[in-house]
Amino acid sequence: MQIAKALILTGQAGVRRPWPLAPGGSNHLFPLANRPLLVHGLETLRAAGVLEATVLVEPNALAATESAVADRPDHGLAVRCVPWQAADGLAGALAYGRDFVADEPVMVQHGDALLRERMHTHIAAFVRERLDALALSLAAGDDTGATAPAPGYLLSPRAVSIVLDCDDAAADPMTDVCARGGRVRIQRVDGCLPCHGDQDTLLETNRRMLDGLEPSLDPASLDECRVQGAVAVHPSARVRRALLRGPAIIGPGAHVSDAYVGPYTSVGAGATIEGSEIEYSIVLPGAELSFVGTRLESSVIGRGARIARGFDLPGGIRLSVGDGAEVILR
Repeated sequence: MQIAKALILTGQAGVRRPWPLAPGGSNHLFPLANRPLLVHGLETLRAAGVLEATVLVEPNALAATESAVADRPDHGLAVRCVPWQAADGLAGALAYGRDFVADEPVMVQHGDALLRERMHTHIAAFVRERLDALALSLAAGDDTGATAPAPGYLLSPRAVSIVLDCDDAAADPMTDVCARGGRVRIQRVDGCLPCHGDQDTLLETNRRMLDGLEPSLDPASLDECRVQGAVAVHPSARVRRALLRGPAIIGPGAHVSDAYVGPYTSVGAGATIEGSEIEYSIVLPGAELSFVGTRLESSVIGRGARIARGFDLPGGIRLSVGDGAEVILR
């Protein structure tokens, strides 16, 4: 018995605190290392030998999710997106995916979870031990809250039937399967739920994703620049008179000039960094940093946000901040 199918759950039901800068509140689309969390997760599944995945998406995020899935490189994993209601829980997810799962074992994973290790070992153990349910539990120190959900489960056809028979959408599947005589086990894994924690959790996860960055840049897109370490610059980005110190990534259509982009920084599509310095940060698409006047670090700059120094007198600070914003002046 091998697991060739995965069911990916997205949506806000049960989420302790949706990350405020996630597009439309959809944590699974938040970009780390300039790629949505969901895409990172799909690549992990493919590496584990999964061949097909169904992503369950709330209707308001369906189009954006389909676009994100379509933009990913094709590594042999067939993916489709299906609308659902996250409030229906795991049993509802299995009901939505009944035809897809059929009478086969399945991996169920949250779309905003990142598992940082090879899953093939755990799938092999699930098969070897003839388990009905294997819960993936975050290793101590990575789980940012007792109420955060487990990032995923491996379920046998018997376990799927037991969960579908349960009337309580919030019930613990491990408890139900064990109560019906199923073989269950909990497996600690190295992973995280980045958008369930604070900004430091998000930045630390971005750092870990950038640690494996492969250098990629077109010298034609760089003008009077110095590059140190692993740096990826999209061919459509334009970078002039800048120091790029990796690991760092600059997305499509970004403009960087007279600037310093330091280690562990992700610069999103269409972002502008002019006359500014930034490191260990995430700059989301369309944001602008212009002559900020001091180095930004450990920061998350939202989509379309603008941080600029004005030169008019008298001097002062002008802010326009939204929900969940944090401003620290030093």
